[in-house]
Amino acid sequence: MEIETITICGGGNAAHALIPILKNNFQGKINLFLPYKNEADCFIRLIREKKSIIAIKGEKKLYGRPDKISRFAKEVCPDADLILLLLPAFAHESTLCQIASFLKEEAIVGAIPARSGFEYATLKILKDYRQEKVKIFGLQTLPWACRIREYASKVEILGEKRSVGLAAFPHKITFKLANILTRLFNLKIEPLPNMLTLSLANIGQILHPGIMYGLFKGNEGRRYRKEEIPLFYHGVTKETAQILEEMSNEILILTKEIQKKDKYIDLSNVFHVEDWLINSYRDSIQDKRSLQSCLVTNEAYRGIYAPMREIGEGYFLPDFQSRYLTEDVPYGLVVTKAIAQLAEVKTFIIDEVILMTSKWMGREYLVNRYLKGKDVKESRIPQNYGINCIEEIMSY
Repeated sequence: MEIETITICGGGNAAHALIPILKNNFQGKINLFLPYKNEADCFIRLIREKKSIIAIKGEKKLYGRPDKISRFAKEVCPDADLILLLLPAFAHESTLCQIASFLKEEAIVGAIPARSGFEYATLKILKDYRQEKVKIFGLQTLPWACRIREYASKVEILGEKRSVGLAAFPHKITFKLANILTRLFNLKIEPLPNMLTLSLANIGQILHPGIMYGLFKGNEGRRYRKEEIPLFYHGVTKETAQILEEMSNEILILTKEIQKKDKYIDLSNVFHVEDWLINSYRDSIQDKRSLQSCLVTNEAYRGIYAPMREIGEGYFLPDFQSRYLTEDVPYGLVVTKAIAQLAEVKTFIIDEVILMTSKWMGREYLVNRYLKGKDVKESRIPQNYGINCIEEIMSY
């Protein structure tokens, strides 16, 4: 498994952080696929002026720039051994359709992070484009908490997880690929036994919609001055932490029910949300006594505010079209609900969070607690890809 060329798809926070990280750990070529002209032009200017992206990580600075940038997949994908989708989940399928025709047989395509149901959509697209030999993987979460400070110029890495899980299909490539990415990212990538683990252990589906629910239920129309905007993670109350715990417990109940159906399936890496936080941010959390204290004392979450949109005259409203909802509900909680539906497991708290947040987004997924809403077709549930039994889900 030789990696000589890496193509990154995306120009957001994660891509800004990863480019300098790769340049410090990888001697090969880095391509960047940016289909939007304004984004591509900014990075092309970076190369033309021989400048670098600066990644600030505490007292340390990393420098790097891509070797080639294009708006067209045919110019940056055919020579790529590894293609990294550093994109929101709702952009995965459209991007895969743009690049699929230009992938070589030995290519490996991965999403960072995968979110839920990545394997269903990706394998179907690769089959449609007659690219079944291409291998896929996903990371459980983004390895870094990072924010762009100046586009195509500067990014701050606020925190870094101790390790991140990786699942791949076919499963046989998992350990070797995890070792390669550990070296490339200079961070421990842990092999996971199957891709079902990625969907169930998708931590964003708990934290992001759950905290939004806790912050804004009953306050949907409240106007905030800039100085009143609540901190996202550091603003979690005991009541919100209880919601997160109950969501996490429902996923663990689902996990146990699946294991009852097949005693050989390994879902041991589906952790409770509090355990996951401590495992991932052990050195960043000051107080590990409870889920709430883990969130509000995690230095990696420092300075992250709830998503807002400005409405004029110095006032802001909650942004219910932010990725915390538009990604983590249809590509997270709704997928988990679909799996629970197939396994005949009730998810009362998850249902409540889906119902409330989907209303805020102007979407409909649940009708009478079943996935019969008009917008289910836009989600990444297995049923949308012809998968209608729990046994088939367990094969990925």
